[in-house]
Amino acid sequence: MTPAAPLRVVHVITTLTTGGAERQLESIVGRTRHQTATICLYGSGTVGDAMVASGQRVEVLGMDGWRKAVAVFRLAARIRRYRPDVVHVHLLAAQLWGIPAARLAGVPVIVSSEHSLMATTIEGRPLSAWLRRLYLALERLTTRTVAVSATTRERLVAWGVRPARIEVVDNGIEFEALRFSSTARASVRAELGLDEQAVVVGAVGRLDAVKRMDRLVRALAPRLRSGDAWLAVAGDGPLRPELEALATELGVADRVLLLGARPDVPAVLSALDLLVSPSRDETFGMAVVEALGSGLPVVYAQCPAIDEAQVQCSWAVELPPGADGDDELLAISGAVDDLLAHGRTRHPAPGRLVERYGIASTVERLDSLYDELRAAAG
Repeated sequence: MTPAAPLRVVHVITTLTTGGAERQLESIVGRTRHQTATICLYGSGTVGDAMVASGQRVEVLGMDGWRKAVAVFRLAARIRRYRPDVVHVHLLAAQLWGIPAARLAGVPVIVSSEHSLMATTIEGRPLSAWLRRLYLALERLTTRTVAVSATTRERLVAWGVRPARIEVVDNGIEFEALRFSSTARASVRAELGLDEQAVVVGAVGRLDAVKRMDRLVRALAPRLRSGDAWLAVAGDGPLRPELEALATELGVADRVLLLGARPDVPAVLSALDLLVSPSRDETFGMAVVEALGSGLPVVYAQCPAIDEAQVQCSWAVELPPGADGDDELLAISGAVDDLLAHGRTRHPAPGRLVERYGIASTVERLDSLYDELRAAAG
């Protein structure tokens, strides 16, 4: 069957810093058979720079000062210039501004991806009654809502989105790029001033409250103080000063390496010996899946992707769901100790993960969804 002619697709996203949604968008536009452009509302960043370097079209709208008051009209004008068949919005701010703007621009198909809806919050905001009404009103202006996991679909339905309007397209992972590299390991460790003998526990994610990196610092503090390990965190965000202050307070500032936003996450993963994800609010769990793809043992609080693929392996340890306070800290440190006691071994990527979450399958499903919705729109 001959593929449909390429469509013009405009993606709208809040920023292009190093978050899971941002990196997912980078992977999609780099592989789609459609023509794409990306508009970020507030600013670009590490992911945006990488997209531009690879030849992708990226532009920043800018939302400072007076420009925010007329953002819908400015965004509609930008969108209209591309004459798109599809506008695809990602994250809450892009939904708030991008959906009305796409409607105003007369775009035939509007797709909204839900990356961050939790049981009680969305992007760290409580699921209040007014936010629910606003969300559902905007959702009704779209053609289809994409859930990045079956868990996200369940949450959308519980919040009031009609099941027939939801399409599940799992996040896609570039497993080939995640293969362990001894060269990358040596390079990143040299950059950090660490030799091969150093034991490095890591985390990847935004430095904001929902990722709970403070719990990880507290849990590992005794081990770090003993000089037995380092903690390396790849990611940036508003809580960086607080984490730096916490590490100083606990006497482990010299053992906590805050790496900032990194464009080379696969290389960073190769440099680690174990990854911990303390976040309890995940729609997919990309950091955990990527770590497993790199062959790392992992300790995690929540990972819907593992649950939905029914992955079971001894080197992926889920924390007790009810653990809190000191019990949670002991659970994290105990799981880390147990895994490291088995040596610093790389493992094969679990076959169920690779089969279900390969990036090529995700891109093909999205491309086909665009084709289907555009054909139906006439």
